[in-house]
Amino acid sequence: MNSYFIHFPGYFMILLVAYLNNAVVDAIAVGDDVCMTGYIMDIFCIELGVLLDNRQITTLEGPENHSFHCLLDVPVCYNSGFMVLGEKDSKTSLHCLGPRLKESDVVIDVGRAAGSSAKSTTHTTCKTCSGDASKPVSGYRATVKGTVKDLGDGSSGVMGQPMLNKIELLDFEVGCGEEDGIVVKNIGGECKILRSGTMSPSSATPSLVSSVAPSESTTQQVTPSDQPIVSTSPTYPPTSSSSSTPSTFKVLPESHYPSSSSSESITPSVSTQSSVFLTSDEPSFVPSTSTPDCNTQFCEKALSDDYLLRYLLNVEDGTITMEVIYDGEAWVAVAFSEDENMPGSDAVIGSPELGNVPQKYSLLAKTPVVDSAIEIMPEEEQTLINATIEVRDGQTVMKFTKILKEPGQIEIMMGLNNMLWAYGSSNTLSYHAQRSPFTLDLSSSDEAVNSTSPSFELSVAPSSVSSQIDCKPWPDAAWLQPNFCSNRFVDGLSRPRGLHIDHTTDEILLVERGASRVVRLVPNNVDASDVSVVALPNTEGLGLNHGIELSGGYLYASSTTKVYRWLYIDGNAGETEEVIVGMRSGGHFTRTLAFDADGRWLYVSIGSLGNVASDSSSSRIRRFDMSSWGGTTPFNYDDDGELFADGLRNEVGLSFDVHGDLWGVENGADNLFREDLGGDIHNDNPSEELNRFREDQAGQSWGYPYCWSEYCLSKENGGSGIKGANTRWAWPSFLDAGYTDEWCRENTNESVMSMPAHSAPLGMTFYEWKDLSQDETCEGGFPRGMNNYAFIAFHGSWNRSVPTGYKVVFVPMDSVGNPTHQPIDLFRHAGDGAKWPNPGIRPVDVQFDNCGRLYITEDKTGSVIQVRYDGNYLDNFDPIETDVADGASCVAPKQSTSQTENDFTSFPTQSNPPVSEEANESSNEPSGTPTSELSELVRNLVNGPTSNALQLVIWWPVHLMMLLFQIL
Repeated sequence: MNSYFIHFPGYFMILLVAYLNNAVVDAIAVGDDVCMTGYIMDIFCIELGVLLDNRQITTLEGPENHSFHCLLDVPVCYNSGFMVLGEKDSKTSLHCLGPRLKESDVVIDVGRAAGSSAKSTTHTTCKTCSGDASKPVSGYRATVKGTVKDLGDGSSGVMGQPMLNKIELLDFEVGCGEEDGIVVKNIGGECKILRSGTMSPSSATPSLVSSVAPSESTTQQVTPSDQPIVSTSPTYPPTSSSSSTPSTFKVLPESHYPSSSSSESITPSVSTQSSVFLTSDEPSFVPSTSTPDCNTQFCEKALSDDYLLRYLLNVEDGTITMEVIYDGEAWVAVAFSEDENMPGSDAVIGSPELGNVPQKYSLLAKTPVVDSAIEIMPEEEQTLINATIEVRDGQTVMKFTKILKEPGQIEIMMGLNNMLWAYGSSNTLSYHAQRSPFTLDLSSSDEAVNSTSPSFELSVAPSSVSSQIDCKPWPDAAWLQPNFCSNRFVDGLSRPRGLHIDHTTDEILLVERGASRVVRLVPNNVDASDVSVVALPNTEGLGLNHGIELSGGYLYASSTTKVYRWLYIDGNAGETEEVIVGMRSGGHFTRTLAFDADGRWLYVSIGSLGNVASDSSSSRIRRFDMSSWGGTTPFNYDDDGELFADGLRNEVGLSFDVHGDLWGVENGADNLFREDLGGDIHNDNPSEELNRFREDQAGQSWGYPYCWSEYCLSKENGGSGIKGANTRWAWPSFLDAGYTDEWCRENTNESVMSMPAHSAPLGMTFYEWKDLSQDETCEGGFPRGMNNYAFIAFHGSWNRSVPTGYKVVFVPMDSVGNPTHQPIDLFRHAGDGAKWPNPGIRPVDVQFDNCGRLYITEDKTGSVIQVRYDGNYLDNFDPIETDVADGASCVAPKQSTSQTENDFTSFPTQSNPPVSEEANESSNEPSGTPTSELSELVRNLVNGPTSNALQLVIWWPVHLMMLLFQIL
């Protein structure tokens, strides 16, 4: 069931608060100088709903209790931005939301002078404040003067409020005059901004700003820009945005579309579907054969399976001609950005409904509810040449020529350009159905950065230490990709496991399983050649063994049975709080933690009780809504957690990609024997899995314990009905209970990719490339060509005649988050065989720091390894394939998955000389034959991986009733 049904009471309260406290803009216009008095509140605590420093108090009810320490010392608060709160309503006891404040640095500087630095008996002392004991320790009130920069995006919540810039903060007692003073108060159930001199709402005419919300379709209305705006609040929380139906074709890599001649520089022709798109039977991985000159012919960039960008540089004219082709009928957009974010970007948007001429817009704001508000640029800035949009044969085609450099607009540079693309669910200009950032490199005549299906020219490297740069890697027996180097960042740790690097402070935290605690790694010098290990005392003695996260100013870590947290300030962990209890002990002991980008949902993965359990009750991912937690009674894992993904034997590594999808790596079962597929096939099966868990799959099953994924079945070993890697098969002991191969394929989700059996993937992360050319403190960041790639740590096998794993690999991804290639080695043993010489290396977790360097925890020698790139960080990067094999007895066939519709290139593997096995201390022997009773089958059909039809029959009436109740 969807989360908004399960958490209806919480959402109802959010809806009520948003309705009552979202300020309707009735009395101000852009450019007005205004003044307001009120409490200053950070946006983080407003969106959290309760005060971070006292979670028993609702933020809008008790701002006077919010400490200066939390407001101005805690990064998660002051980095979120600030607002002024309006008056408190006597009926609801809640303050209205007032204007947002653009210059956070002004608030911080003035606020720290206004707050007391004296020790308080009621609140945590503000460490950065400079005021004496006469100053307040909580409840920052001020008089704020500023100029109205924008009027918000019309949504409920923070981003629906006006923004003030050029702000000045004065003492609260100073107050405001009648000419510029405004107040925000509740009138008739709505918060309204009023002039303090009149105390009544003035009439208002809609301005040229139109709200774009998921729950409403708005048509653009243009009126003189000096008129104020009336903002109406769309439904909150939003309904799910429309998603496009998967297309039955694929877009080829950008260099493989038919290119137009140079004569089309002004009015490029539209490629037909037959010439632009391939059917899904064709491979999406095609080696590049030539590089087009984008100054003489159109270059092409596939931005998704159904969205194509074609472009031609007109250097002499100082223009660029662009053509967008979307396989569907809807509004389309291309935006030019400074930071790959929508707010502040310049966009070209076209819709057949709005006429046949695309227009230039400014994107104004961002919020979790509404991603953008748009404002059409003035007529004198509408400088597009030959701009048209039309629908041809079911495809929306927008084309235009744009000046590269225009005053007051984002310049299109002859280098790397940050851009975004989007399209709607219809012709009506409203909330997007799909959008994503991308980069366009115009530094030369070719454009090969971030293509949808990158081309790899792979060569075979010798089994020796790489010597492509002046690097002596650690360990000595390490092999790395060209221009990469590894060093031991710190050693002497007690079995380091889960790793977290805070992207605000770059602080490195990890769990020491051997010492059952969390430690900080603190570099003592610039080059980090000397690192101190600082233990956090309050985390000791709780059985912590793997999971770790940092979110909302709190540190989270897990034991086998519980999830704990501590208020984390300035490297210190506060009092211990139990967040989740009731997780079963036994079997796989790790509990991996992951927060979504908003910090609302905490995802917790648990592993099975045995090698092949009787059901999936201990093999799943549940998620917990931290915004609904009161902070006192802990969640119970089985009773309170929402089932997010089921049938996962041991999903140890979890990570979110840039598109907001959760990914995981699964450890397959051991000792597989199935007579009809070759008997003892455990060496190469089941595969380890790379899984993606999309929101629309919430609650579904990935098959364990009833099903498994093929990595490599050999016909020579007697295999029958070979389908290829990633094929779903039934576990032999469940065949008699009705769990057949066909049942597995029809009722469970396939993995995105099958990986070598018994590699034991324990950690994963995604690389997000940043332009650090102006940051002199950063060096060694991974190259741009690896942007959005997945990186996976293989701990290494124990139950395999030829060991495999013991390395870190990467999986190339396209611009929309689909894998384009099998895993490629980044860091591995350089000698014969996968296993390292004593004392050995066994990677556990991987994370990137803010400079783009990779850190690896390794629990065999107790080390943290840093991997850096010493080439040009702008490199596209061409990896080389090693000849170190996985020891498979056959070549893993090409695998094609239903989730991504991609074909992956697989490389032949060679058997290495047998090496003696090593038992993994955390492995589990089979737990015996599972039940085969009919009741077990029925129970799993109802609670487990049911068919869509059965789910519809069971849940549709419930969904309808709850939806009607929610609306009423």
